[in-house]
Amino acid sequence: MIEMKSAYCGLALALAVAPAGAADISAPGSAVVNTGSKYQVTLDGWLAGLNGDIGVRGLPTAAVDVSPLDVLESLDGVFAGSFQAVGDSWLLYTDVMWAKISTEADVGPFGGTARFEQKQIVATALVGYELPINVENMQLYATGGLRYQHNEVELDIDPAFFPSVNRSGSQSWVDPIVGLTMHYDVNDKWFVDVMADIGGFGVASDITLQGTATVGYNWTDTIASSFGYKALYTDYEEGGFRYDATQHGIFTRLAVRF
Repeated sequence: MIEMKSAYCGLALALAVAPAGAADISAPGSAVVNTGSKYQVTLDGWLAGLNGDIGVRGLPTAAVDVSPLDVLESLDGVFAGSFQAVGDSWLLYTDVMWAKISTEADVGPFGGTARFEQKQIVATALVGYELPINVENMQLYATGGLRYQHNEVELDIDPAFFPSVNRSGSQSWVDPIVGLTMHYDVNDKWFVDVMADIGGFGVASDITLQGTATVGYNWTDTIASSFGYKALYTDYEEGGFRYDATQHGIFTRLAVRF
């Protein structure tokens, strides 16, 4: 049932634009000393594959192993953005991501089709406090907050000579998360951002982990871009809905500061 699994693998977000760690929002060369609040909005891109086990109520859990390019073909729409504010010793960060994918494949030895559709929302809200470290041009924040995830799934199977099957499910949950966010200015043009967090703790997910590392460039005092890698793992099960999977792939960001 390889074709069937391909349809089911639509659960992978092909191009999930999603938030990553806090990017530099200071003017080049002035990141070490913050004077008052500074703000940043971003558009993010994440070319992500998916590996793991996913199940919808009424159907057995399916093993998913999809490359970013495979799932990219199934993308119907995607949007993500974030907002960030930084003060003298604190950080506020929020983002939202929405994506929709659908795919159709042949199933069974005698023909038939399977169609899969999924909508996903991921949103994060964080508060951070700068830690006292004695490293020039580096800011390190301890962060805490919440991550909201929503998955809406529909699967239609229409095999030849057998009755069709329709299954759908929708699940939403919120996880507490804690972590670290680091920004380092290599010089007045180049910078490095790293973010890591862990959460869930059985409140909703058994566990959720996220990590992002990027290298960025300040084009002007107000425009910057960055490029790197991002991974998000979540282990969640409730009411017949099973999601134990890792999204991972190349991450890009375009930032505007004001």
